[in-house]
Amino acid sequence: MSDSLREAAPVSTRRAIALAFDLARRDPMQSLVVPLLLRAPWILALGLLNPGDDASPRHALLLGSVALLGDYAALTITSAMLRFRALSVWEAPPGVAPAPALECYARGLRRVPWLVVTEFVRYAAAVFGLFFLVVPGVFLGFRLAFAAEAVTLHAPHLSAAFERSYRLSKHRFERWLELSIASVLPVVAVWFVIAGRTLFGSGPVPSSWFTTAWLLFAAWTPIVLYAWAFFYLRLVEADSPGIEVGPTYAAAEPSAAATEPPAPAAQAFDPEEPVGSGSA
Repeated sequence: MSDSLREAAPVSTRRAIALAFDLARRDPMQSLVVPLLLRAPWILALGLLNPGDDASPRHALLLGSVALLGDYAALTITSAMLRFRALSVWEAPPGVAPAPALECYARGLRRVPWLVVTEFVRYAAAVFGLFFLVVPGVFLGFRLAFAAEAVTLHAPHLSAAFERSYRLSKHRFERWLELSIASVLPVVAVWFVIAGRTLFGSGPVPSSWFTTAWLLFAAWTPIVLYAWAFFYLRLVEADSPGIEVGPTYAAAEPSAAATEPPAPAAQAFDPEEPVGSGSA
């Protein structure tokens, strides 16, 4: 496809979010309940931890660190699984059930090491860029925004994920900004309530409020992960030669699907295959 057609290919934030809610509605147990249950014990442990009640602050710090690492591990594993669930729906005809959860967990676990490395380097680069008048940090955050999805689903390693994200994000700043704002709006709303309670309340905010807020964020996270995965997959589809609309978008855009040839599905990276034989 020519550069002009590729840039004009529709990539909709609203459609990505709608697909995320639809998949969560079709499969609430594996999409919402199980990921929240995997994270809830660690979040509750942090909420119940009160350093002032412990004789040893070092002991409280150790327990808090363990709880944070446990929550991060649960988040990383479930995020990889959810991306593979989104991929299985994206590649299938409309209405087909997503791939089994255990299969997606198994595939996701194989990508966790590279996912951790990619996320660490990406955030470190963005934070480093913020020290240079903010703009470089925003630029890196934008151009590398899809590295996690890429390294989980298609790219075999860090550099390939960064290269793919950098290429796919070209000319997509407005759409990226829309999706970023939509992702954080519920979080901002919750913190706004807590800030209002701090300003107008008669005493300090109870720790249970923060624990509840964290649990709400954990419940919202799968929707955000699904939306970013669908958005990324649409970018991959738009970037592929001769592809305009794939199976998932065809359900909502029949006119586009009727005028374009069917799209070959993007192949997920298999860590058991040699790197040279992958699709990345």
